[in-house]
This record gives sequence, structure tokens and C-alpha cells, in this order.
Amino acid sequence: MQLNFIAYSGDCRLAGHVRLEHDRLSDLLNGDEDYVIREVVMESLADGHRVTLPELALRREELCAVEGLGPRGNRGRRIGTRLHCMQLQVGPHLVAGHLHALPGVDPLASVVRRGPFVALTDVTLAYGFAGESQLRDAAVILVNRELVAWIRPVASEALAFPKVPVKLDPYAKDLTAELYS
Repeated sequence: MQLNFIAYSGDCRLAGHVRLEHDRLSDLLNGDEDYVIREVVMESLADGHRVTLPELALRREELCAVEGLGPRGNRGRRIGTRLHCMQLQVGPHLVAGHLHALPGVDPLASVVRRGPFVALTDVTLAYGFAGESQLRDAAVILVNRELVAWIRPVASEALAFPKVPVKLDPYAKDLTAELYS
């Protein structure tokens, strides 16, 4: 089966398709260290110029994040999880979305026990493209945890993780004083 593929590296965004011989995209990404992308269009994050190739071989460490497109994986392999709103930086990209963890399991600790690519759902990916900030919403993005610089719960999750610092927008308006007046 061929699966459409959008990936983000440190210096480009690329689209194409991969041959999926696994149940899920995450199985492919976690099971192999080398990937062959076909009918590739690469766009430079620095200036937006495009390069088209019939085929491109990539190594796992070249991919920061991969957007899951097409049908979801085998329904029989899904398990009940709790959603945790997280934000992280992987390469030059900022990601905010839901990390899934088993009930009662520390979601941050669970990340290091997973394969190299970890799925987040209901994601917003922020990245620079040709000098401008871009936002992309996606149902699923798999991030390469080996390239993650930091991961933190968003403010609503901070109460459950009091010792984990939360990165807040320095330009955001502080409304907490209004809550207590």
C-alpha cells in the first residue's frame, strides 16, 4: 500500500509517498532506520525553493516530524489511553497536541519508553518558512523523540506536574489577577 507522506526536517519540508508494508505508519518509522520516499517535493524552510525528485532515501535522524495522512492503522491494536496536552520543540519546529498515555502512567516518562517516533493527535505544528511563521493543524503527527529539545505539559496540565516548568508566551496577557479580585 502506498501512503502519502509529509515530513519536516531541520531545513526542509517534504512531501511524497512511501510504501507501507506495516500495519501503521508508526510501525514503519519505528521499525526501520532508512526510508525511501517516492515522487518527492522538497521545500526549503529558508527560502521556499522547491526541488522535485523521483525518489529520496532518508535516515531516521534526518526527520524531526512526520504527518500521518490517509487511513488510521489497525483498529485492533488501539488501546484506551488518557490524553495529555503537551508542547515540545523538535528541531526548529514547535508542536502542541495530545500525547496519549495509559491511565495512571506518567506521560512524560512514557515517552522515553516508546519507539523513536511518538504520536501526538489534534496537533498544531509551528515552523518558519521563507522568513514567515507557519501553522499547520494535523490529526496526527509523529515526532522523533531522539531530536526533541524539550517537552512540557501545557498550562492546563501543569497542575498534575508541579515540578515541570511550563513555557508560557511572554506576550500573553496575565489574567490571573482578574480571577482573584
